[in-house]
Amino acid sequence: MDDYHNIHEKRRPDNTTLSEAVHLATCVCKKIKGSTPIPITFNNISVHNPANIDPSIICKRLIEQYQQQFDLSYTERKMQWVNTNQVGISEFDRIEQLTVHCYDNAIEERKEERKMKGVILVGVAEQQLHSMQDYLDGLNIILAYNKEVGHLDGHVAPIVADWPGQLFIRKALTQLQNNQDSRVQQEVASFIPILGPLHVSLNTREQVMKIYYPFFEKLFHFVFGKSKILAKKPRPWRTNLLLELAYTAWIKIRTPIKTKFGSLCKNVEYQIVMELLDNLIPSALDIYALLFRSGSFNNYVETIFRIWTFALRWKQKNYNKAPLAFLSDLFYWEQNGHPMREAIEKFLVHFNDYWVENMHSKIRATTSPTDNASNIQKQAYLLGMLINTVQVVATFVLIVAIELQIFRDIQHFTKCSLPPSNIHTHHGTWNF
Repeated sequence: MDDYHNIHEKRRPDNTTLSEAVHLATCVCKKIKGSTPIPITFNNISVHNPANIDPSIICKRLIEQYQQQFDLSYTERKMQWVNTNQVGISEFDRIEQLTVHCYDNAIEERKEERKMKGVILVGVAEQQLHSMQDYLDGLNIILAYNKEVGHLDGHVAPIVADWPGQLFIRKALTQLQNNQDSRVQQEVASFIPILGPLHVSLNTREQVMKIYYPFFEKLFHFVFGKSKILAKKPRPWRTNLLLELAYTAWIKIRTPIKTKFGSLCKNVEYQIVMELLDNLIPSALDIYALLFRSGSFNNYVETIFRIWTFALRWKQKNYNKAPLAFLSDLFYWEQNGHPMREAIEKFLVHFNDYWVENMHSKIRATTSPTDNASNIQKQAYLLGMLINTVQVVATFVLIVAIELQIFRDIQHFTKCSLPPSNIHTHHGTWNF
């Protein structure tokens, strides 16, 4: 679930509104093949932590498992993973990694991933997602769909969401658990918010660029010339390019630089550059493009924890909290043996917020500045229908082509003189 806004908005303020921007709540789902339904309650253990976000379980894991690992930079940890042949550290195409935050369908390197196989558009409603009530209305779209299919009866439906989704859905669940708000239906207990890896990646990259802007500005001018101007908030593809250029160059000179300065050098400038190039940049580049997409569950969880330490240091609003909610749930499920933890580990790559972003990209590509909310909704449902029917249409075309080829072969070998305007197949009469 995510908020779609019309980027073709017209800034025409009047007495009541500041613009004509259209806001829609978009809900999509994707079936995970091979996964059994996860019950809300398993062996009398609820999927929802009674403590909501449990600091004690997070601190325990930090001290017992992750503290020593965080003494090393991300690059050093990644080298350990590679040297020990840990599962999931696979290489993706460089250009493909640079386009993880570009959702256009025409990009050659992402065509296979962007086929949206198995994705269903559950619903699109004209509303914003700025409050708990907004999210309850959005969840009602899913619950209305569930009345027809019944998949959520007593089972969990993970909601991959950004920070507002994390906050307001958790707030609704807490009020449901404590019987504090009659607006929250009992069916909402089926939903569990999951951290969106795409948003974590994009946010971390943007934050690194923002905090170390003078460094990247010098790099940009060195590569592209001093006459070029680097925006304070560059587009995602340009941010990705600069991060990749910096890290690729650093890997080539890393060993002699570390040998020259030694492991005990306390120079502030040296330590800042080391932190940026050896820890921050590779973490931001790999968290989604490499670790998540390769399904490296343990390495992904560790790096999420590491990125939270960055957000805490930067006093970054929202993302100094969102990773903790995800980690708390994960450690709670593991400690109590709830199958939700095993499902995330086994099917990690499916818990992705890419699908809704791709749907938004398709909607923007097929709408115009003159479209109102109703027209955008119709276009969205049409696109959702095309996603589900493309496989059926392809199969239908293939069957018809085979039937026509068989008919022509028979006509050729028997020297049949049937007119081509009267060809009959199981799918009707075809006129040429």
